[in-house]
Amino acid sequence: MQPKAIGLLRLDTTDDRKRDEQVIADLVSKGGYDFAGLLTIKPDTYMPTTLVVETVHKLGATAILTPDFDHFGGAVRAVSLACELVTPYGTVPRSEP
Repeated sequence: MQPKAIGLLRLDTTDDRKRDEQVIADLVSKGGYDFAGLLTIKPDTYMPTTLVVETVHKLGATAILTPDFDHFGGAVRAVSLACELVTPYGTVPRSEP
């Protein structure tokens, strides 16, 4: 069974959405993930970290795929408590509280 993953894009961070979506698609392919969808965070999204973690749990994802760590909005430590974080530049494994 393939691990399930979601993609994550912060719209206030990306300057080329198509390129960033392609980066996520490449990570899906490279990692052999079952892709559960793309979560986009707008600048006015209420409690974005909570939304990300809730989405991970609701969809049963084990990883979040994103073009770079900036898309986590400074919440790398918090989000890594819920799942693995994967970028082309490296992976942050799921951590224990």
